[in-house]
Amino acid sequence: MPKRVVVKFGGAELSSGEKFIKAAKMIKESGYEEVAVVVSAMSGTTDNFVNFIKEVGEVDGADYADVVAMGERTSVRIFCSALKSLGVKSAYFDPQQENWPIITDSNFRSAKPNVAETKKRVKKYIEPIIGDCIPVICGFVGRDRYGRVTTLGRGGSDITATLLGNCLRADEVILVKDTEGVLSADPKIAPNAKPLKEISIEEMFSLAHGGAKIVHPAALKYKLPEQKLRVVCFSGNLRSNGTEITGVFNANPMEVRSYSGLSALTMVGEITPSNLSKVFSTISEEEIVGISTGRSSITLFAKVKNPKKAVQQICSLECFKAVSLREGVGAIEAINPDFIDSPGWVAKISNALANRGINIVEVTTGKATISVFVDEKDLKEALTAIKSAVK
Repeated sequence: MPKRVVVKFGGAELSSGEKFIKAAKMIKESGYEEVAVVVSAMSGTTDNFVNFIKEVGEVDGADYADVVAMGERTSVRIFCSALKSLGVKSAYFDPQQENWPIITDSNFRSAKPNVAETKKRVKKYIEPIIGDCIPVICGFVGRDRYGRVTTLGRGGSDITATLLGNCLRADEVILVKDTEGVLSADPKIAPNAKPLKEISIEEMFSLAHGGAKIVHPAALKYKLPEQKLRVVCFSGNLRSNGTEITGVFNANPMEVRSYSGLSALTMVGEITPSNLSKVFSTISEEEIVGISTGRSSITLFAKVKNPKKAVQQICSLECFKAVSLREGVGAIEAINPDFIDSPGWVAKISNALANRGINIVEVTTGKATISVFVDEKDLKEALTAIKSAVK
């Protein structure tokens, strides 16, 4: 059983006094030896503050952060009181206290944590009391080096939880939500959505950036290799299975992979779900590495056992005007969660290849991944160039 855990409660789970008490009971009854709690603002509080500020007019970033952080600053006090009412020793941490642990840059509306400084402060102020006392920390909120309140952006309480879990080297981080873990789709859109037992960190990252609001994508960057990260339902208990998010982004989050022996199957004509379904059924046993689409064409990059036979089969479907085959293609896949928030990476990679006179067959991007397809004869040199460009 995990010894040290960080538990985060979202705003929907803290929308009333009864829910605060239920959450506090979940902590008391969990049986974990060492627990740190991260709390969001009560449901709707931050939205109200943001709307009030909009009605007031133009405000600078520091004032904005100071106001919207009040939701979490209130929640920690109520949660701490709820724990004490159950006879549980606890202490809240507020950004205007000297012992506040989460230090960030001065981007008040979407601050980036200073991990090194935060680790020092967690070691100094949180570690000495955890086990004897339950620390309750504001989610979403930070403080810059000048002592000014900052915010981590909407959904930032998830970031606080995994960052704290990282700095404490917790055995487990538990995100408590109002759903049965991570579902296969938004239940408001798809009522038949099912809870997932587990999902990889890359899959969760893609879903989160694709609109799923269950976990903030930036929070995933702080998960440690041997650390469990679970999403559990508020209606259950902290030990209920929920959904485990498996895997980890490397300490150096840049990961580069290469593939050889690929075929590029290009089809021109009408790109419709029906036509695509027929093609995918035809090559259902093959490993697809990448897909590129244009206005009237689609190219599948795949490891195909018999490329010429695949062309014959696709041609016989008569769902596209024409199909072509290019063999001897290699691929390089660069993966980094920072890609999606940092412009210029595709240009860096393209320039690195251009400087070596390597022609690019295709470039595709997908959330945290940039895939470059080149002639297989250039694969080794291209891999060296890309690794140099993205290091």
